[in-house]
Amino acid sequence: MRVHTGVMRAAQDGTPQIPQAPATPPLHAAPGAGLEAAPGSWAGRDEVLDTLLGPGAQVKPGRGEAGPGCTLVGGIGLPWLRDLDFGTNWLARAASLQWPDDVVLEDLSYAAHRVMHRLQELQPRRVVLLGCMPRSTGPPGTIRRYRLSEMPDPDPDEVHERLGEAVGGIVDLDHTLAVCRHWNALPDDTVVIEVEPADSEFGWGFSQPVEDAVDEVLDMVRHEVSR
Repeated sequence: MRVHTGVMRAAQDGTPQIPQAPATPPLHAAPGAGLEAAPGSWAGRDEVLDTLLGPGAQVKPGRGEAGPGCTLVGGIGLPWLRDLDFGTNWLARAASLQWPDDVVLEDLSYAAHRVMHRLQELQPRRVVLLGCMPRSTGPPGTIRRYRLSEMPDPDPDEVHERLGEAVGGIVDLDHTLAVCRHWNALPDDTVVIEVEPADSEFGWGFSQPVEDAVDEVLDMVRHEVSR
């Protein structure tokens, strides 16, 4: 039996519902920005997040200059469910840092088939996917990293079931992986980084074990995009 963590986040056709929020800067790095120019810590990141987005607001995709051959860092989160909203809120924090020119940070917290279409449009050469999923394979805050090539092929029956749920508006990392892998929308160079949640109740902000994992995830993502 598979664990179902997804929530309704979209209209019946899977179109993402973007809440109104104050204007946010694009999630691309400034021209010429490199890893060495990035701040070493995330001091004041919560204040930045609240100022730019407001609690619960969705990060807007940075689509302006994205194109084939980029490195896509995509976050998937479930709104207002504490740790399960990790992907979206991690990206909101990372948006205040500097990244290489070819790195695109984008919120992928919408229906899996829409993510598949976005990947087909973008044609990234490398993808790093972030999320928080309850696997019960370690204590809360445990970080897992795995490559696409290390994962078994998705079962066609499971893909069919997950696609139907995605069309109905269910969003989570496993739905996105199943659908996008089945239709070969993800490049071979795809890495998934996920965190074991401690709190999936309604609320804002991470539990302490997941908060403690944020900086390590940042280090891991920086390593992936610099390979």
